[in-house]
Amino acid sequence: MSALTEAIKARLEIEFTYDGHHRVVRPAAHGTHIDTGNESLRGYQVAGTSKTRMPPLWDMFTVSKIVNLKVTQRRFDEDPEFYKRGDKHMGTIFAEL
Repeated sequence: MSALTEAIKARLEIEFTYDGHHRVVRPAAHGTHIDTGNESLRGYQVAGTSKTRMPPLWDMFTVSKIVNLKVTQRRFDEDPEFYKRGDKHMGTIFAEL
């Protein structure tokens, strides 16, 4: 089982670098992007930075661009705001909240 799948199932926040920005994310869905087929992560960024917006925000991350992934011990019990199962941007979903 991948670290992303484990983090989703255990509802643990993750931290990583993406496009040069440190991110703290509540992972919601891990699968493949419906258009590109790239392995992807849908997550709710709660801290850190982004090149376009300030958190909190929803984003889709290409897994191959995630650097220094760390699964934290910070658990979240509630689904992130506006979360919906069955992400329509994913063709195959490996794990979801």
